[in-house]
Amino acid sequence: MQTKLFRTSLIAAFFYAGILAGCSEDTSTSAATEDAVARDVVETEPAPPRINYTRCDIQTTPIASVQGSDKASPMLDQQVTVQGVVTLVQPGQGLFVEEPYSDDDAATSNAIFLALAELPADIGSGAWISAQGTVTELSRGKNSLTALTEVTTVASCSTGQPLPATNITLPLRVAEREALEGMRIHLGTELTVTDTYQLKQGRVSLAGNGFQFVATEIMAPGPDAHEQNQQNRRFTLHVSLPADRQQAELLITGSTIDGMTGVMAHDDRRLRVALQSINANETPGFMAPDRAGKGELRVVGMNLLNYFNGDGKGGGFPTERGAKKPAAFERQRQRLAAAIRVLDPHVLAVMELENDGFGPLSAAADFIELLQDATGALWRVVKPAGNDTGKDKITVGIFYRDDMIETSGEAEILQGPEFKRSRQPLAQVFTLPDGDEKILIVVNHLKSKGSCPENGPDANQNDGQGCWNPIRVASAEKMSAWVSSLAESSQTSNALILGDMNAYRLEDPINTIRTAGFIELLDETDSATGERTYSYVYRGQAGTLDYAFVTTELQPKVQRAFIWHANAAFPTKMEMPQPWLRFSDHDPVVVDIRLHQSITSD
Repeated sequence: MQTKLFRTSLIAAFFYAGILAGCSEDTSTSAATEDAVARDVVETEPAPPRINYTRCDIQTTPIASVQGSDKASPMLDQQVTVQGVVTLVQPGQGLFVEEPYSDDDAATSNAIFLALAELPADIGSGAWISAQGTVTELSRGKNSLTALTEVTTVASCSTGQPLPATNITLPLRVAEREALEGMRIHLGTELTVTDTYQLKQGRVSLAGNGFQFVATEIMAPGPDAHEQNQQNRRFTLHVSLPADRQQAELLITGSTIDGMTGVMAHDDRRLRVALQSINANETPGFMAPDRAGKGELRVVGMNLLNYFNGDGKGGGFPTERGAKKPAAFERQRQRLAAAIRVLDPHVLAVMELENDGFGPLSAAADFIELLQDATGALWRVVKPAGNDTGKDKITVGIFYRDDMIETSGEAEILQGPEFKRSRQPLAQVFTLPDGDEKILIVVNHLKSKGSCPENGPDANQNDGQGCWNPIRVASAEKMSAWVSSLAESSQTSNALILGDMNAYRLEDPINTIRTAGFIELLDETDSATGERTYSYVYRGQAGTLDYAFVTTELQPKVQRAFIWHANAAFPTKMEMPQPWLRFSDHDPVVVDIRLHQSITSD
């Protein structure tokens, strides 16, 4: 049972004197009404005493009539006069005006935006004004903003008026949000920060149903999974933080907020609550992982977030997929180096490395230099036969510490129509120094869910798995058989598969690898915190895209495997409390293995 919204004011009854000349008081009352959108159970609350707002004594059109109950105003292009209390001023753009109790129809908004580049000096929040202008729909897309443009008159009737606020609860459907357009709202329950990608621009997303997971992370693909993803959207509010809080503190995905008040505004793309007050709780701590134990081999799967080094001589920016400026690339290198210094890996299986070969000016050569500077050790890169790294702009790679592990035989790549859109997998057999114990390490990067075809089997089937699912399944199936064959021909039963599979935990490609006999190492929950784990956050929903699979023979030798939450929860392009935070958009996968022979670690 969900109570969506109540058209009741949160402000206790106030009575104002000092009525301006030419204005009169309206002390009429009416009962609050419940949301007009259909629901199973209707709850009502008694209306508080009516507030005495001081109004202009002129004839006006109710704002609710201007708004109407559809997406666009029924009075487009007409000149109207409205009045109400100013609830939010947006300098250089205009202001929001709300007429409390304009009507008792919860399907129509009681507020409207006045598009004004310059505002009268005596008009601010809490002023009761009247204004005349032309009814217009502003902004792009299906969520346009009803506004008055070509405003000819703005008159201030009184100041210091109480601000209305409509209580809401989540979820809210599109029609319910439209009915709140421009209105000042209040939500008193705890909210969870689910998306901080644009925190630097003062934008975050908040959810009323806790930390959100992609449906196919926790349930099988199908119509129910698709509906669950839709339901998550109904629980989410996109918000703009107050100017004085935009960078005052670091909000991360998973942070909580004890309620909020703001205006259901717009940002040219969608309805977005312009927050006026929030109470953010303490941000979770930032944990660095323990290092591998003595005698353990640490293998890390790491998405480099488009590691492009320009022309390799300091120029060549902006790059095709990576940094736009040399300074941005240097910041990327610094964060990566800090993360590698903390992780102290022995083998790195990477994704999103610029595919420009292995020459002295290549991204691979630059990354080796970064690794050596960060660890003080000698690093090498695995080179497939003919230096064949595929034709994609990005490629996968395997880097290793020369003093910790040695290659055995040539590196292998897997080609075929299944990898026309996925990056071709790369495999290398390694041995420990002074020993014959082998391990086969494979890195993958399967086709993403983006650039969807409109129809056909690879189109989005609305089952929660997004588009290109068949090509990912075919890639996973062929790759799994290939790894088993390589392990057999290399005379080792130790095989480790790492990579960004672009599929969530219960989706078909991951089940395909499991069915082939490989064991997924990463538990659904973090053993230290008991919280469900994830490696990626996209549009406010978290899930696992990055994996580690092993053969049954290698599993007992794995000492620990975990996802290090250093990236996905954190906003982009901001200074961080630790230099290794947000070095990528994916969280790295860490696997510590103890093979029979002991290795040493400095």
